[in-house]
Amino acid sequence: MEKILVIYIDIDDDLGKIGIKTPVIGESEVSQAIRIAEEKIPTDSDLNTMIVAYNIFKKMRNEGQNVDIAFISGSEGSSLESQLQFSKKLDDVIKKVNPSKAIVVYDSPEDAKAIPIIQSRLPIAGIERVLVEQYRGVEETYALLGRYIKRALSEPRFSRIFLGVPGIILFILGLFSLLNLTAYAGPIIMMVIATALIIRGLGIDDLIESWWENSTIMVIVSIIALISLIAGIVNGYFVFISLKTYDALTEFQVLLSILPYVVFASVVLFGGKAVNKIIAKDIKVWHDIFRIFSTVIIYYIIVVVAKNLEQNSTEVGLQTIYSLSITTLVLISVYILMNIIEKYKFNSTSAPS
Repeated sequence: MEKILVIYIDIDDDLGKIGIKTPVIGESEVSQAIRIAEEKIPTDSDLNTMIVAYNIFKKMRNEGQNVDIAFISGSEGSSLESQLQFSKKLDDVIKKVNPSKAIVVYDSPEDAKAIPIIQSRLPIAGIERVLVEQYRGVEETYALLGRYIKRALSEPRFSRIFLGVPGIILFILGLFSLLNLTAYAGPIIMMVIATALIIRGLGIDDLIESWWENSTIMVIVSIIALISLIAGIVNGYFVFISLKTYDALTEFQVLLSILPYVVFASVVLFGGKAVNKIIAKDIKVWHDIFRIFSTVIIYYIIVVVAKNLEQNSTEVGLQTIYSLSITTLVLISVYILMNIIEKYKFNSTSAPS
């Protein structure tokens, strides 16, 4: 008979905060964990979810099915760290219990992040999300609100939004007031809020955490590049409002004012990748060095063409075609040559001695 494992997910390790070390495996250990939770967190939704998981286990066992139960936590750290901890503990449980299927019980969207991890190890026979109905009296509402505020202030994944974003907004208001630029504060604040919503909504903060753990250098250069791009957009805006006429030439001048910042951001990103490859002793580092030189050369050509456009527009067409043709040929030739050298080096190092 196939064995089914009922898994209660606690991705942010609320059980660890009350002294319950996971994984908790088997009926006796689970019963003890529930008793501790009843004493420490009697009004918390985690306790209700634990009881639901335990009741599912008992019901299936009474029906004669081969079933076991486990409580598995992640950690209090970042989202990625908690998922890694959960994954490690899940592997330990699978080795001990040896189940063929799983039933998953959880209560929050954060806990749901563990479902794909379980699915990668075991077929999931069922999923139970526990939604706890709260009393609607005034006192209970205030108590519930107080718990949520405490959670928003103390847990890192919530405090980044509930403290970080308001903090940035207040800082912008104070700074713009000192600089007598309060007229620009509203649009900037809206951009900050929109950026925070995009970052959280698309999970960019989790991606940045993953980048940080894999490559701190790339995170730093990405932030520098982002600041450069924002500065370029701001500079382009000021150039645009300073021009009195609005035509194709105006758009060209605005783009030229933004271009140095875009080039700087590109060079910084390519440079960061190059440093990573140098540290890893990767022979393909020349690809990023080549991109840096190509970006700088192309930028130089655009600047020269722009100056010629301002001085003598009749010669721009031929000069542009000539410059771009020569530059393209040189860059392609260098790229082909470096590819040949790379393949030769790779073949020579991989060939048996």
